[in-house]
Amino acid sequence: MIEADAADRRILYSLLSPIDAELRFFDSAESYLESIQATSLDCLIADAELPGMSGLELLRLLRRSKAPPPVILLGEEADVRAAVTAMREGAADFIEKPHIDVSILRRVIYLLDRPRAKSVH
Repeated sequence: MIEADAADRRILYSLLSPIDAELRFFDSAESYLESIQATSLDCLIADAELPGMSGLELLRLLRRSKAPPPVILLGEEADVRAAVTAMREGAADFIEKPHIDVSILRRVIYLLDRPRAKSVH
C-alpha cells in the first residue's frame, strides 16, 4: 500500500488486516521503488495523487516490468478522468476514497485468490 497520509494508512490497515496476507505500507512511490528488489507483492494499492511520482505514473512504470502486480488506484470522488486513465493504463481497479470501506477488502481478496497472468511484451 502506498499512501502519503498516515491517517489513511491506518484506515487501510484496519480494513485489510483481516486478510491472511502480509501487509506492507509505503509513504511514497519512491520509497516503494527503493525497496522493490526486496519486496514481491501480490497486489499493490496506491493513492492516485501521491507527492512526487503519482500513483498513475507508478502504474505506467510497473506495467513495463516483467511481472507487474495488479494495481488498485485510490482516488478522489468524482475524478472520472483519473479513473478512466487508470483503467486504460492497466489498473486492476480504481476505487474512490469515500467508498474504500465497502470495496477494497472484496477486491483485494479477489486479486489475491486468482492466478497471476504473465505479462506480455
